[in-house]
Amino acid sequence: MTQPQNKELMVVSGAATGIGAATAQQLASRGFHVLAGVRTDEEAEAIRADGVEPVMLDITVPRHIEALAQRIADDPEQRGLRALINNAGIEINAPIEVLPLELWREQFEVNLFGHIAVIQKLLPFLRQSRGRIVNISSVGGVAALPIFGAYAGTKFALEAASDALRREVKAQGIQVVVVQAGGVKTEMAAHSGEISLGFADKMSPEHERLYGNLIRSTVASNTAFLKRAVPAEKAAAKIANVATKARPRTRYTLGMDAAFTVPLARHLPDRLMDNVLAASHRSQRNTHARRLDGA
Repeated sequence: MTQPQNKELMVVSGAATGIGAATAQQLASRGFHVLAGVRTDEEAEAIRADGVEPVMLDITVPRHIEALAQRIADDPEQRGLRALINNAGIEINAPIEVLPLELWREQFEVNLFGHIAVIQKLLPFLRQSRGRIVNISSVGGVAALPIFGAYAGTKFALEAASDALRREVKAQGIQVVVVQAGGVKTEMAAHSGEISLGFADKMSPEHERLYGNLIRSTVASNTAFLKRAVPAEKAAAKIANVATKARPRTRYTLGMDAAFTVPLARHLPDRLMDNVLAASHRSQRNTHARRLDGA
């Protein structure tokens, strides 16, 4: 069945797989023309569909952002930009002492500075259309788990930047919304545990003594949770709703862990929150262990 065309553009970064790909498809099914950010020709061909136009968009590459802005300016149907959904991201988790500084910088380049660069370039289009920015943050932007310091740091920063931006552009008619995602079944989430275990395998004997059990137990707990996490398609439907509803809130949680953790982090004392998170991870890890044992 042919969907009605809304004659508006949507931009979704990080649209090759996972939440981004599902969000692009969801918005296209609602009649929008989605400019879906990918990084390779293979990714472009995989995502291409009715209403989904792949664009080369590594958000750390200025010429890609320039080309995206030019594509919007030169749209043959002169469609306005309804929303920018900043979804691209990477996740590399290891203890703060262990994670090399270049990997800290890489995560900030993608998860924060890249989004800021895209926002700066596309704000004139959103001002013209009185459009919307949807920043995909994380429960990690409110509560930082052990070994997630760098990734959570980027999300804490994105939360702060979103607050400042929302207050700066309100009078211009632009809305800024944050989606605080919890566990979602994606390739990035699944792969992050493998990366962490790779760090554990290469640590010095002293770092292994200090952090080895912590890394492996945290990965085990996250692996257990991801088995019952939100499917990417369900996450995408909520993000599409947030991007299109008339009067959105400033923040939404996504997933049961985010819905549970975000309010607690706002109200509990730090040490009590530490204990709650530690107990939750022990429970998930023990569940995972029982399943491995065939219990």
